[in-house]
Amino acid sequence: MNARNDVKKPFDQSLDARPVLAAARRRFAARVDLLVARWLERCATNAEAAQRLLRTDRKPTREFGMGVSPVVSSPRWDDSP
Repeated sequence: MNARNDVKKPFDQSLDARPVLAAARRRFAARVDLLVARWLERCATNAEAAQRLLRTDRKPTREFGMGVSPVVSSPRWDDSP
């Protein structure tokens, strides 16, 4: 009886790397898709926050109270020499 014939040796098996590489590529592509989707979501959130900050429909604030302007026009400034 020869026991060595019953044991499968690694070099006897078919070593086709294509399915393994294809699965690895799919996992990598799925991971990249997930990371890009998260990044785009953060960009959209930041853009929305920036738009809220830069809206021009807010009421103007009165820094000097009662609408008094700090700039006083003078006729002398309007005349050119």
